[in-house]
Amino acid sequence: MKMKLTNLIRGAVVAVLFSVSAHAGAEDCLSGLPDSLRSAVEQDQWKILSPFDIPSADWKLWKNAHQGQCPGVAVGNFFPKTDSSFIVALIQGEDPKNLLEKVVLLTQKKGQPIIEIIVNPVQVTSPSLVWKLPPGHYAGVDGKRAMISRDSFIFEKVASSATQYYYQGSKLQSFIISN
Repeated sequence: MKMKLTNLIRGAVVAVLFSVSAHAGAEDCLSGLPDSLRSAVEQDQWKILSPFDIPSADWKLWKNAHQGQCPGVAVGNFFPKTDSSFIVALIQGEDPKNLLEKVVLLTQKKGQPIIEIIVNPVQVTSPSLVWKLPPGHYAGVDGKRAMISRDSFIFEKVASSATQYYYQGSKLQSFIISN
């Protein structure tokens, strides 16, 4: 009985620590996204993917590989006509095993938010995450190679598949980097 109580208390402490850590990460990770742009995409029951929305096994892998990055927002120079832009992973739905997800590019023109859908809404059982890569030479698993002159981003289903997206001029290109 004493052993079960000790294990129960230990489990509760770990859960609280994980919750506090995830909460702090959720608050910090959206700090680079201006409120005007955040409110432009968080409409019609869409919300920005946060650490709370990620299964714990995926969160552990993400945290180890992408320390300090937000799984739902990548900040960079993605689009040719702006100096700064944002890639935002959005989810919709109450059931964490039955969500809609989409990815958008956010820019501003004359102070107004411009939203371009990069990945159309799709039903998923666990959300994919986004992160930024700097300019450089990259290759996909399909043999496709690209010299990318601006930031690109990865849309990744943790421990599964990932696709790298980038703009070649004004045209969006992509290739699969893992299956």
